[in-house]
Amino acid sequence: MISNKGKIEWFKKSLAFLALVLGFFVPLLAQAYTGITIVMSAQTLTNKEFIDTFKAELVNTKNSSLKVKIINLQETEKLEVAENSELVIALGVKALAASANLKFSTPVLGVFIPMPAFNSLLVKSKRDLGNFSAIVLDQPFSRQFLLIKNILPASKKIGVLLGPTSSQYADLLKEEGEDAGLSVMEENVYLEADLIPKLNAALATSDALMAVPDTLIYSRETAQPILLTSYRQQKPIFGYSQSYVRAGALAAVYSSSKQIAKQAAEIALISQQSSNLLPPPQAPKYFSIMVNYQVARSFNLVLKSDEEIYQKVLAADTLEAK
Repeated sequence: MISNKGKIEWFKKSLAFLALVLGFFVPLLAQAYTGITIVMSAQTLTNKEFIDTFKAELVNTKNSSLKVKIINLQETEKLEVAENSELVIALGVKALAASANLKFSTPVLGVFIPMPAFNSLLVKSKRDLGNFSAIVLDQPFSRQFLLIKNILPASKKIGVLLGPTSSQYADLLKEEGEDAGLSVMEENVYLEADLIPKLNAALATSDALMAVPDTLIYSRETAQPILLTSYRQQKPIFGYSQSYVRAGALAAVYSSSKQIAKQAAEIALISQQSSNLLPPPQAPKYFSIMVNYQVARSFNLVLKSDEEIYQKVLAADTLEAK
């Protein structure tokens, strides 16, 4: 029986309207694929780590005959794969956009993809969810709230800044926050000039700020002013990446490229055995916790180790999913 918290998993809700529009038509593909083509737009450390781990996971199963081929879009003029016999795994938005143009009968799984970007490509490509899916970058809000409650158990109000992309999650944030015993204090930012004033307003009415990815709000250029403003108001920020924690956020839930690769390998093996049907888009299954203990000391917080915090969040996250 799915709990109330579990059944409002954010990524399912964000796709609900697409299911209605598309009728959730899932094509039955006659032939199971025999190989996997990994498509990337550039040779990066993250992509290399994903590929190495993905291959290792297939080897570890000892019963996989799937051959893996790599295509770098920088080194080819036209993306071509063995149609109907390949699963395509696209690393990043550019690679997924290129892969979306392949024949509809070719299953495509995107990774390192923000949910809004996946939604947009799904509609634009007119593909079906049975052969076009993703492991999205976004962590479930419920998981992020669990982290906040473990680090700041007395917190009651959490501020969020929502921009043009992230505003679609306003209602879901409030629902997930309420389930976690938190009131979400929302401020909308639609102009760059409004960022700091809206940030000050959000911090003034909350115990901490939870960063929700939105390119208008969170970028390399805005990281320093956002973090400095929160420090001046003595209100910590919970980020969504390791880099944001290193820059000065208090903590974050994140999934490494190795963890995403492990999940992708599991999907590849399962879908090969089920008529090439891919599962619906899903949030990262495996995750880690990172805490900036220097920042914690500046806020006079005495915290347990990353591992202890992770184990508590994992236990609660597992319980909610049941």
